[in-house]
Amino acid sequence: MKRAPFLFAGVLGVLLILGTACGGAAAPTPAKAPAAKATPAPAAKPAATPAPASQPAAAATHEIASVGEEFKFDQSKLSAKAGTGVVLVFKNTAKTPGLQHNWVLVKAGTKDQVATAGTAAGPTNNWVPQKDDKVIANTKLVDPGKTGEVQFTAPAAGTYQFVCTFPGHNITMFGEFTATP
Repeated sequence: MKRAPFLFAGVLGVLLILGTACGGAAAPTPAKAPAAKATPAPAAKPAATPAPASQPAAAATHEIASVGEEFKFDQSKLSAKAGTGVVLVFKNTAKTPGLQHNWVLVKAGTKDQVATAGTAAGPTNNWVPQKDDKVIANTKLVDPGKTGEVQFTAPAAGTYQFVCTFPGHNITMFGEFTATP
């Protein structure tokens, strides 16, 4: 019978731990306990949503747009420090219904290959080839007057290209992305 109090205390302790771990209320604080002990331990506080593993905590925002009804971007050069987070906001300024664009970051010298493969990928894939190691980052297709966004980590130091892979746009709608050391 001497084990009963210990068994009861052990079961109660396990239940309190499980209740706290599953989001239950913390056990009431004894009246003699100082107020500072009533606050939950840091592990019990709701954690902030962490950035995806591929994203550094700090990110630089770049804004780029199409130029009205023309097949070109309003900037031909962008840059970011290699390994830093990048948030790219792309605005399609066209007014013509159906004149969609995207922004696709690719390895140097591959923009036309990626655009050709994008044509085969079709509109359900945003005219971007899936699982293509030449594609670093891309927005979805953006309708006229709308904005799209992509977050990525700037690749290793070097020069890359960005392009619109909507069929035929890659001929004039591209630019250079430099990842600086």
